[in-house]
Amino acid sequence: MTTSEIDPISLEILWGRLVSIVDESAGALQRTSFSTTVRESNDFACVLIGPDGSTLAENTVGVPSFAGVMSLVMRRVLQRYPSHTWKPGDIGLTNDPWINTGHLPDTTVISPIFHHGRLVAFSGNTAHKADIGGGGYAADASEIYEEGLRIPICKLYDEGRINELLVEIISNNVRVSESVLGDLHAQVAAGHVCAQRVREFMDEQNIDDLGPIGHAIQTRAEAAMRKAIAALPDGDYISHVRSDGFDVPTDIHARIIVRGDELTVDFAGTSDQIRRGINSVYNYSYAFTCYTLKCLLDPQTRKNEGSYKPFHIVIPEGCILNARFPAPVMARSMTGHFVSSAVLLALADALPEEVIADSGSCPGLRVAVRGLNHVGGSFAQVLFPNGGMGARAHADGLSATGFPTNAGGGSVEVMESVTPLVFWKRELRQDSGGAGTFRGGLGQHIEIESMAALPLDISTQFDRVDFPPLGVHGGAAGGRSRLILNESVKVPSKGRLLMKKGDRLAIDYAGGGGYGPPSRRDRASLASDVRGGYVSAQMARDVYGQNDTDGKEQP
Repeated sequence: MTTSEIDPISLEILWGRLVSIVDESAGALQRTSFSTTVRESNDFACVLIGPDGSTLAENTVGVPSFAGVMSLVMRRVLQRYPSHTWKPGDIGLTNDPWINTGHLPDTTVISPIFHHGRLVAFSGNTAHKADIGGGGYAADASEIYEEGLRIPICKLYDEGRINELLVEIISNNVRVSESVLGDLHAQVAAGHVCAQRVREFMDEQNIDDLGPIGHAIQTRAEAAMRKAIAALPDGDYISHVRSDGFDVPTDIHARIIVRGDELTVDFAGTSDQIRRGINSVYNYSYAFTCYTLKCLLDPQTRKNEGSYKPFHIVIPEGCILNARFPAPVMARSMTGHFVSSAVLLALADALPEEVIADSGSCPGLRVAVRGLNHVGGSFAQVLFPNGGMGARAHADGLSATGFPTNAGGGSVEVMESVTPLVFWKRELRQDSGGAGTFRGGLGQHIEIESMAALPLDISTQFDRVDFPPLGVHGGAAGGRSRLILNESVKVPSKGRLLMKKGDRLAIDYAGGGGYGPPSRRDRASLASDVRGGYVSAQMARDVYGQNDTDGKEQP
C-alpha cells in the first residue's frame, strides 16, 4: 500500500481504527492504575508513534501537554537508543523535565512494536505519579535537585528482563512506592495492549508497514491546518498576559505572525526564569501553544504531528517559559498554561467567533496533601478540581471544567476513601462566572477537614488570586481564587502549611471570564441563572442592569 492508493474514505476508516487502538491502550492504563491521579483525574495520555518518532494517533481525551510533546520526547529517545537497537521486550523510561513533559512526576514509557520481526511503530504513554520524592508537589524549590528523583532515558525492561536496580531506586526515593510502581506497571501494560492491537490491525489489513498510512494522515492534517491559517489575514497579533507569579507577577508577551499558510508565535519579552518552581520548559510551553492553536483553527481534524508542522514556536531560552537547567519546574503549569491565555487574547479580534474568554482553570489550580492515613500508612494525593471555562461567542462557559488541561477532579467518595480527609462542601460558586452577553463558567467552593491523628503537609499551586480571568469583547472578569484556613487565615497561593486534625481548608476556584457586554444578556437566560443560584439577584441588578429576573415570562 502506498500513500497515493489510500482514498479519503479509506484513510478516515484506517485513521479512526488507529485512534481506537490508542483509546483501548488508554483504557487499559486507566483500569490497571493504582492512583486516583490516573484512575479518577485522567492525568495521562497514550500515543502511537512511527519508527521515525512522528506521532500517528493520540487517545481521544489525553492530556494535551503529554500527547503534544510525544514526538519531541521520542526523537530524544531515538538519539539515545536508535531504531535498529530496539529488541522485542525492550521498554524505555524517562521523567527528565527537559526531555519529557516539564516536571518530574510525569513518567513516559516507550514500547517498541514489532510485526513479523520488523519494528513498525512505538507505543508511548505518559502518566502523572502521586509522588516522586524530594520536596513534594510544591512550588517553592530553588532548583530541580530539591524536587525529586530525575530518571534519564534508560531501559525499564531489556528484552523482557526488568531492571531490578532501577525499580529499587524508584521505590527507595518515593513516599508511596506501591502506588508509583503500580502506575508504572500499568503504563507497561498499556504498551502491551497497544502493540497487540497494532499487530492485529496490520494482519487484518494485510500490510507490513504503517509508513504510508502515517504519511497520508500527517499530510491531510497538515493541509487542513494550512488551509485554516491561510484564512486568517496576514499580520501581527499581539497580547500581554499577567499572572500572579511567585513573589512578583509574571508577564507573558506573545506575538503571533501570520504569513500565508504558516504561523509563528514569538514569546520574546516574557519574564525571565526565577529561582522558584513556576518555571516552564520549552516542551510544555510548546505543547499548550500548539494545542490552543489547534482548538482555534482546526478543531475537527484528529490530532497528530501533521497539524503542528505549519507552526513555528519561538521561546527565548532563559525566559520563564523556556527555563534553563537546573531551574525548579515542579509547578510549571502555573506559568505554562498561560500561553493558552496569550494565544486566545492575541487572536480575539481576528477570530471573534472561535475564541473563548479567559478560563478560571487556566492554570489548573492544585492542592497537594500528604502524610499518614488512619492505619499509619503514607499517602500522597493531589486534588484536581477545576475552575470555570471562559464564555464563548454563542454559549456560556462550562462550569468546573478544565482548560487548557483536561485533568478532572474525581469523585469525593473516592478521595475520602484513600485519604484522611472529609469533604464538607463541593459546590458551584454563585456569581463567580464573569458577567457578559454569555456568562463565564462558574468556579467551585470546596471545604475539606483533616481527620488524621498527625498533621498533614499541604502544598498549594494556585493562581488567579491577584489577577482574575479576563473577559473578552466587553465581558467581565471571572471571580478570583482564594484559600482560607479555619475561616480566617489566608493561605499563600504557592506555599506550604501544616493542617492539624480538625482544621478546615476552604478553597475557592476561579470562574471564567464573560463574553460580550453584560447588558445584552438574554433576559430569560439571566432569569434562569437567578433561579438556579448561578447569579444572585443583586448581581443581576447591579452588573447586568436587569431587575425583572424573577423567572417570570417577559412580555
